[in-house]
Amino acid sequence: MKKAAALSEQKISEADTVSAAAILRAKVQATKLFNKSIDSIFLADDRGIRICDALGKEQDQFQTPTFAYCMTVDPLNNKLYFIIETTAQPISVNGGEPVRKLVEVTLFATSLRGTDIEELKKMQYNVPVDVTITGSLDIHPAEGKIIWISPTGTIQSMNVRGNELHELAKANFSPKTPAVHATLTSTGALFWTAMEKQTAAGNNYGIWKLEKDSTEIRKLISYPLPLADAHSVFPSRVQVDETAGKLYWNSYRKIEAMTLEGTDREVIYTSDSAITGLEIDPHLKRLYWLEQNHILVRSTLDGKNIEQAMRFEESEFTVKSLYLRTKADEAAGILLAAQRARQLAAQKAAEDISTANKAAYAYLLPAQETYQAAESAFKARIAPALKEAEDKLGPAKAQYMEQKSQADTQLANAASERDKILLQARDEHKSKVAEAQTDADKKIEAATEKLDEARRNKKN
Repeated sequence: MKKAAALSEQKISEADTVSAAAILRAKVQATKLFNKSIDSIFLADDRGIRICDALGKEQDQFQTPTFAYCMTVDPLNNKLYFIIETTAQPISVNGGEPVRKLVEVTLFATSLRGTDIEELKKMQYNVPVDVTITGSLDIHPAEGKIIWISPTGTIQSMNVRGNELHELAKANFSPKTPAVHATLTSTGALFWTAMEKQTAAGNNYGIWKLEKDSTEIRKLISYPLPLADAHSVFPSRVQVDETAGKLYWNSYRKIEAMTLEGTDREVIYTSDSAITGLEIDPHLKRLYWLEQNHILVRSTLDGKNIEQAMRFEESEFTVKSLYLRTKADEAAGILLAAQRARQLAAQKAAEDISTANKAAYAYLLPAQETYQAAESAFKARIAPALKEAEDKLGPAKAQYMEQKSQADTQLANAASERDKILLQARDEHKSKVAEAQTDADKKIEAATEKLDEARRNKKN
């Protein structure tokens, strides 16, 4: 019995080992498959921007004078946009200590490989000297609009060339916020997170919402975030799953979620280390974030099925901004480009039709003008004759009407006379008929008397 039990336990142990190995292989294979969905990863630190592939290997890197505290990708034009602080000039009053500074930030665009860097727009801000220069970018590729939250909290829109700058609203956050992050939905709603105020225990952050075509900013929630030390920063980021109607954000060592209206808040993941950045793949229903400055972690949207997606090369520089581009983003960009090309083709066709109509009008205009001139000349020539005819026609018509009236009167009189004659003749006829009838009756009566007398004489 003991040998049979030991053999059974050995077989169970071997089966568990085989099963665990199979599960591990399946997880490794699943990780590889999920990683194949990643196109590029952009990491921003004090050195510049690193561009890594789906294996976490650094493919390209370009330096920036200061770190790119915000960046976004245009899937339609395959461009990476980022903003850096380019200059900061203290402003002194009457030779005293500077209390304000003039800061210049610059919007750049580059290819997704970090080449062809192009300066698009310089923007200046007069701010208190202790203000942290930060901001956030996101893009609505279908509309060709970039949304920019400036260091002063101004929410602005611009086109992808950095032109047509329009102010949308004014966000209210602490001037000492170390980072601001915004996410723009496909419907144009803007969500962002930033520090509200600083306390001795930590920083109080908030999440706000601005609907498209509205100036009314609505605060959804507040949450605490520990103070960062001198060499690190724990920027919170917000991401949106529009299909499920949920919003996600990282708060130091946690990832939390709630509805887009700020309800049903919950912690879906807790880490032993600080979480930097938060990205979402809505197509494969996955969240991505960075731990220990070089480990990319992935989970399902409920914070479960945690796995290490990849490791980046360790760096002495703290990653302060993370952007992940997936194959689905690339496909969406291709689809968007096709839709945009179709829209442009339709616009071009409409413009061509309009141009053809204008050309046809321009071609017909001289003939129309000639016709109108000839018509005017004809009317001018015929006008005297028409006037003369009208002048003659008036008296003739009046004379005709007068004669007609006289004739009508004569006809009426003749009819009346006729009726009188007919009535008189009828009366005379009746009288004569009555006289003849009386005379005939008398003759008949006389004849009857003679006949009766003759009959009497015959009998006698």
